[in-house]
Amino acid sequence: MSTGTDIYSQLMKDCFWDYDVTENFLEDIVRSRDFRQKQILFSKIIYNSTDKARTLQFLFSKETLQELFSEFNPTYNHKYISRYILMLRNILLGENNFIEGLEWKKR
Repeated sequence: MSTGTDIYSQLMKDCFWDYDVTENFLEDIVRSRDFRQKQILFSKIIYNSTDKARTLQFLFSKETLQELFSEFNPTYNHKYISRYILMLRNILLGENNFIEGLEWKKR
């Protein structure tokens, strides 16, 4: 089972490899009321994390995730990221979004 330290360590490795950030810095963003900073962190996770669902679920409440997903607009790689967003919404928010290309094949 993963610990918070494991998640933060992987997050720093995946998303902030070119920055000098600490676990405390990331925790401060998550705990703060600064929604813009949370959006930046969320975006970094969406584009770079190797375990998006686990990381997002650990860092943010369901309510915060709903708001972050609602406000997020991909800036590049739209088709791929949009599909990933739908999958994550289904997993983390319990939604039932149809994802073209991932449906069961009819025989």
